[in-house]
Amino acid sequence: MQRRAWPIVIAMCGALAACLDDQQALQTSDPIYTMVFFATDSVTLNKRAQDQLGYTVNNPTPPIKAALQPSSKAKICVTGHTDKVGPETINKEVGQRRADAVAKYLVGLGVPEQRIVTASLGSSKPLVVTGPGTSEISNRRVEVVFGC
Repeated sequence: MQRRAWPIVIAMCGALAACLDDQQALQTSDPIYTMVFFATDSVTLNKRAQDQLGYTVNNPTPPIKAALQPSSKAKICVTGHTDKVGPETINKEVGQRRADAVAKYLVGLGVPEQRIVTASLGSSKPLVVTGPGTSEISNRRVEVVFGC
């Protein structure tokens, strides 16, 4: 793994741990989330992101499969993020549009729309901490948590 990726892995683990209680975190090593990344100023899913979402939904880990069951009441949380380029009001809007694009794609894959909750955190929760105006692909993302 590249040295630059470690802060991302550490941040992802921290975010995941915050979503789960301690017992749940100890019981599963299967992912319950996925992340897709966006180009600067883009709200369009690229081919890689589409493939990743398709694979996650069509070949789910056991916890994701359980969350996707028709009988499940589990929500699927789709949260958009941006880097620190531009004003925060615009970043919040871009983050929401990214989350909406992912939600729409998930619905196209058969995920029930009523179970999807979207939100935007703009640039407030970066995976890689940068200064104002710094472009960072790791921060231009949408996180999808199955069973939130």
